[in-house]
Amino acid sequence: MDERILVVDDEIDTLNLLRTILEISGFEPITTLNSIEAISIAEKEKPDVALLDIMMPKLDGFTLCRMMRVHPATHNLPIIFVTAYQALDIEDRRLEAGADMVISKPIDMDLLLEAINEVVAQRRLASGKRTSSADGNGSAGAVSTAAGPEDEQASANASAAVSPADKPEDGVPQAATAKTQESEAVSGQPASVPPSSPEQT
Repeated sequence: MDERILVVDDEIDTLNLLRTILEISGFEPITTLNSIEAISIAEKEKPDVALLDIMMPKLDGFTLCRMMRVHPATHNLPIIFVTAYQALDIEDRRLEAGADMVISKPIDMDLLLEAINEVVAQRRLASGKRTSSADGNGSAGAVSTAAGPEDEQASANASAAVSPADKPEDGVPQAATAKTQESEAVSGQPASVPPSSPEQT
């Protein structure tokens, strides 16, 4: 396989882990710690899939995903959130932002690869639909758009990766709570959350 995967995460340990997983699985990773640069990188590198962290400084994953969905270079790019952000509203927020899937941290390598392969297959099917529609004659070279049992099983496995948890309590910023979860997910050690200032929203 030769798919190029854009990885956007502000945690260097997570970025290195994802790079290693992708490389040994035959993908070409394109990585950045800076979410603000993600779209310009995507314009230049033309990735096949984007893996986005959610809780990042300057530009969070939800906002970045919405921006990608309206940008000409990335509006059709398959997007998977890879995050320790766990709240009851995560599925609603994923759909609102326009992401295809959510994979929870700690990262399960098999689930991640299944999710990537599924969104790549879906993209190819969508491309086949557009090609077939443009031809208008159902030629032998048209790509079938029917999803088989393997696709359905991959979808079920990937959906199981979403792990909802209680929504953060009032008074604790979601960013601080989620970043604590991400730190614990990567390091395996509890992390303390600094008290919020009265002005923080």
